[in-house]
Amino acid sequence: MQANPKQQQAIDKIEWPLLIIAGAGSWKTATLTARVENMIKNKNINPNSILMVTFTNKAALEMRERVAKTLWLQTPRNLFSTRNFPLIWTFHSIWIYFLKEFLNPNNPLYNDVSERLLLKKDFVIYDESDKLSVLKWIIKEDLKLDEKEFPARQIAFFISNAKNALINAKAYEREIDWPIKEVVFKVYTIYEKRLSQNNAMDFDDILVKTLSLLNIPQILEYYQEKYKYLMIDEYQDTNAPQYNIVKLLASKYRNLAVVGDDAQSIYSWRWANMQNILNFKKDYPEAEIIKLEQNYRSTKNIIAWANAVISKNTSWIKKELWSDKNDGSKITFIDAIDDKMEAKTVVEIIKEKWWKYSDNLILYRTNAQSRQLEEALMIANIPYRVIWWLKFYDRKEIKDILAYLKVIFNSDDIVSLKRIINTPTRKIWAKSIEVLDNYRNNFWLNYFDIIENIDEVEELRPAARTALKWFLELYKNLKEKSKSLVVWELIQAIIQDIKYIDYITDWLSKDEANSKQDNIDELINIASEYNGMTPNESLSLFLEEVALLTDADKKEEDNDYVTLMTIHTSKWLEQNRVFLVWLEEWIFPSFRSVWENSALEEERRLMYVAMTRAREELYICKAKERFHFWDYVRNPESRFLCEIPKDLIEEYSWADSQLNNSSFFENRFNPLKVQTSTISSWEKLVRKIKNNDVTQFKMWDKISHPKFWNWIITSLNWELAEIAFSWKWIKKMNIKIAPVRKI
Repeated sequence: MQANPKQQQAIDKIEWPLLIIAGAGSWKTATLTARVENMIKNKNINPNSILMVTFTNKAALEMRERVAKTLWLQTPRNLFSTRNFPLIWTFHSIWIYFLKEFLNPNNPLYNDVSERLLLKKDFVIYDESDKLSVLKWIIKEDLKLDEKEFPARQIAFFISNAKNALINAKAYEREIDWPIKEVVFKVYTIYEKRLSQNNAMDFDDILVKTLSLLNIPQILEYYQEKYKYLMIDEYQDTNAPQYNIVKLLASKYRNLAVVGDDAQSIYSWRWANMQNILNFKKDYPEAEIIKLEQNYRSTKNIIAWANAVISKNTSWIKKELWSDKNDGSKITFIDAIDDKMEAKTVVEIIKEKWWKYSDNLILYRTNAQSRQLEEALMIANIPYRVIWWLKFYDRKEIKDILAYLKVIFNSDDIVSLKRIINTPTRKIWAKSIEVLDNYRNNFWLNYFDIIENIDEVEELRPAARTALKWFLELYKNLKEKSKSLVVWELIQAIIQDIKYIDYITDWLSKDEANSKQDNIDELINIASEYNGMTPNESLSLFLEEVALLTDADKKEEDNDYVTLMTIHTSKWLEQNRVFLVWLEEWIFPSFRSVWENSALEEERRLMYVAMTRAREELYICKAKERFHFWDYVRNPESRFLCEIPKDLIEEYSWADSQLNNSSFFENRFNPLKVQTSTISSWEKLVRKIKNNDVTQFKMWDKISHPKFWNWIITSLNWELAEIAFSWKWIKKMNIKIAPVRKI
């Protein structure tokens, strides 16, 4: 690469702490790659002493490929083939690599580490659905509580919050300050025992247990000597365990370079702490700070707007993005009369413009906001994909096969075992599972130990014992095959031995069965990438990498379609044309964020991320009225729109739109088509009332709405009111602009 002066400064600075503030589109990946090349080629640093950590597999792979190309080396396929190559992987992958290195019976510290971490070799990683399954069982069966009153997902949030704050189950008792935390403490305590019993970890444990591992002095010294040069990408998104792990590893030689952008810190809900990057200079007083402010992605107009919006934040490291690209077109503002018109206008623009469908990216605040857009795209016969809903590895057929692999790998994995013991159906019913659980809890045996002696379990009928014996034989047969078959061959053996294709064919339509079979074929295709390893290595690494995949790791496809996704998911993407929709107050920024400054500033950072995804054209959209939460709402425009310099915006020209060719009944709110005589009285009132005097309303006032009759105000916070509908529900409404009057 031809580095600019600031990039070259970052490339040349090797020793001692370094903070690289990399603005959006500033070619940080290329800079980091050039820095590694400089370390190895010019500074004669041993590649094996370099550790580079990223947040996504996609980013890590890109960096490995770039480094391999510049060094004329082959790109390592996995963590165990990185000889003479820097260790460039994700946080979770590297920490699992550390754990496996010491949870190896051949390691002299194995017993001490295993006892400290409550883990043995061949542990498994529970994804979110596995975790929820364990928690539901604890809530319902162990504590005899109503899961509707104490939802597993809510309990899971509290436990994750505790782990990310480095509070273990025992210490959580001191955190009890309201009734639900009493329940969380009980569930948390049992949950940790279950994980240990199942030789399993959840995602949070990967970080917590790595930190515990590095608190063993001889292990910390081993890794400090092994990796003397550390580079951490997306440092603004690190949480407390990650921060402490990095601090320990860097504490001896202090050759730490962190890269990030506080203006793109948007994951506090995942416990990321932006203060880690803001306080870097306090942690490392000798650190040098280099700002990469040249943007190579977007036009000058887009960058000018991004700077204008983010500058309204108070907690950030001051910087000014700039671009030497052309000014580009102005930002187009679509102020649609309703949500249907908003979606249809976006689709019409995509149809009219000459770019490919794949040049278009539609962004929104939350997943639920895609529906109207999807409908409009379907009506227009435009291909699209939504990045959010049912992930490939969350599909039933995929999880079934993965569960078989997990049980073959780790017979203590009770969650996976319960998933497969009666899949396909073997007449091993809930009563049999309950009996097995009782024996397991009373005698601390795993299921297979119990089934080996199933004839002694008198509580079960002969037919149930026979079914369990048959399952045991199936397991033993597959376990034996796993010793000689690499993972893709093992998957084929599982499918054949359990007659899985017959199973899905029997209970699904032909099209659905074919679709599931295609997914299974794709799983086999993915597993074939692990050829060339020993069978156990291929199985272990495949399960590990599948467990760590994220939304951002999805492989790019060549198909020409429009992409829809949330802004959070889009952080690692860029596109020629971006549509940013639902830009209304209470929606973006969200209702929860407007009352707290730190939350509002994160929403503004989210806006900044959305804007800087666009290369050439940016469209910002709102609707005067939309159907939201089962009701029609009229919210004011987002405050972020008011922060845009007016000379950078042009309003969408409805006169030039093909929408004018639509019929009145298809677009009832089109202002260029509607005749005054055909407008209903309610629509007239909607247009007439634009600015109510908020001071005339108070709590318990009765009000009238032209569409929803009479209401009572039950809560009032300046413009925002909660209003009880006379016979059904409570809804939120902005009474400054809503079509209401006091009665």
